[in-house]
Amino acid sequence: MRKLIAIIFTICLVFPLLVASLTAFSTISWALDRTFFTDALDQDQVYQAFLSDQTLDDVLRSHIALPADADTQALKEVLRSVITQDYLKGQFSAIVNGFFDNIQGITREFTPTIDLRPIKTALTQEKQDEFLTALVTALPDCQSGQTPGFGEGQTPCKPQGISEELLIENFLKPALPQALAQIPDEVLLSEQWQNQQDWQVYLPGMAGPAGVMLSVLFLAFIALCFWYITALIADSGWRVRLQWLGWMLMISALPVFILGLVLQSSSALYWAQYGLQQAHLGSLPTFLSSPTVLQAITESILPRVANAFLAVGGIAGSLALGFIVWGLATAKESQTA
Repeated sequence: MRKLIAIIFTICLVFPLLVASLTAFSTISWALDRTFFTDALDQDQVYQAFLSDQTLDDVLRSHIALPADADTQALKEVLRSVITQDYLKGQFSAIVNGFFDNIQGITREFTPTIDLRPIKTALTQEKQDEFLTALVTALPDCQSGQTPGFGEGQTPCKPQGISEELLIENFLKPALPQALAQIPDEVLLSEQWQNQQDWQVYLPGMAGPAGVMLSVLFLAFIALCFWYITALIADSGWRVRLQWLGWMLMISALPVFILGLVLQSSSALYWAQYGLQQAHLGSLPTFLSSPTVLQAITESILPRVANAFLAVGGIAGSLALGFIVWGLATAKESQTA
């Protein structure tokens, strides 16, 4: 009878609580770790995606209505010399640190932005001549009826009868500072993250991450209590009780470990990328919603997430194996009359 009660407890309470606890520990080990995100973004594959031909082409054509057959290679090389890995690393770190400072209660609000001032300064100073020369090279000749320019109703093209040197010195150089002034100094990534002060306090007097961790610890405590009580109910001898503890933990750790293996597989990457492609990312800047960038970030983050589940599942499985071996090594209690 006591084993039947133990089985009911195991199925209805122990397994769900242990799996939930192990999953929660796996998740908070990376979701609440700012170093996890800074390291995931500080990868060559992420930088290469941001500076890839496709991403830079998308940026150029979204701001300059160049024809599809325009040769933008020189322009992209200029942008790569301005948008360096150090610049991107600084922007990524500022966003990640700003986010975690906010949820930890260090700052009152968080507005994720990309600072364009270093780029604008470079294009109007040391990189100005190189940028304008590349721009003129990419511009097609104006056709009949076209008005050269970059404003509304105008066409990005080179007027006929004007040399490229004259076009740069007399028209583009004076117009470049005014054109760049129309571009904001900071690109807002998401207005929805502004003034979200209600998430700073998860529990009274506690910042968000501390409250989440306390909740996970409380969940784990409840799971351990039912885990231990169920083993006591299962049998009167510690040989069986220890094996019961081991097998309950082993079965609970198995789905967490399997989830880690799944996240490491190519199918997980495929479905993650498919989900991002189907998501509505129109509010994000062009360079962030680029498929190349999203794929690189996903490829960088997923293995790290998988390692967290594999580690927790593996540790729990090792402890479970230890309980099982301990139980088998425990001598059977002699039956007294």
